[in-house]
Amino acid sequence: MRKSLLLALLLTFSAGCWAQLQGDTYAAAKQSKKATWTLTYSDSPGLATLVNGKPDGICYDLMEEFAKYVKTKTGIEVTFNYAKVDDPSNFTAFLTNVKASKGGVFGLSNTTITEERKKSYNFSPAFLKNVSMIITHNSVAEVTDLKNVASTFGSLKAVVVKGSTNEARMLELKKKYLPNLTIDNSASFLKSIDAVVADKNVLTSADFTYYLKALQSRKPIKRHAIFDESVEEFGSIMPLSNDWNGLLAEFMKSGFIESSQYNKIITDHLGQSVLTFIKKIK
Repeated sequence: MRKSLLLALLLTFSAGCWAQLQGDTYAAAKQSKKATWTLTYSDSPGLATLVNGKPDGICYDLMEEFAKYVKTKTGIEVTFNYAKVDDPSNFTAFLTNVKASKGGVFGLSNTTITEERKKSYNFSPAFLKNVSMIITHNSVAEVTDLKNVASTFGSLKAVVVKGSTNEARMLELKKKYLPNLTIDNSASFLKSIDAVVADKNVLTSADFTYYLKALQSRKPIKRHAIFDESVEEFGSIMPLSNDWNGLLAEFMKSGFIESSQYNKIITDHLGQSVLTFIKKIK
């Protein structure tokens, strides 16, 4: 192979790997009355995933409702560009890609809103409250008294996604109750659950959507309800250069979250029992 051809192939490959996601800005769309939004995602059961190769989940439905709102409010016609994602389970790469994006790009997943992340992303208002759980294999005795954490979990090791709020949760557990706890990194939230299923000596911190998905799949896991926390909220993320965030906040706060259409979206993707559960923790 000639050097010039080899160089051309390498440059093409490099451009594909590091291609920056872009979407139209609100400022430009005001003039043209047209906009293309680029949607990317990290796989999250019921929130953002692919079903038979097509985008599916609460986050996608919310974006469709937002596009309708934009059309009614501003006259701007929105089309979606669904970005190809090489590894949907890689949440860390998802965060990195959205941060490096430009303009009308929206990141859809189970992304917890934190003050630290607000330094790097624009966030939508919360669309769902999360319940963070501590999960083990179902053969592990349930912890019903915090005095028994060390005796029950003392021989276990933890597996979590690095940089996630789940990792922060596990570090807190280590600090308070398990000073000798070993914490290993997992490539994805789903793989963290799989590690618990495969090894009775592993525990993890998981969002309630992953717990429900595992139960539906009849996986042998156990939730230790004494550790449940419902202080986290999920939001869609955008690069700081995305100027649609003001209009998105307006849409979310217009009464949509309290609407029957929102309730239908939750029920369609997570079920009526989850909608009831969510209403109780609001």
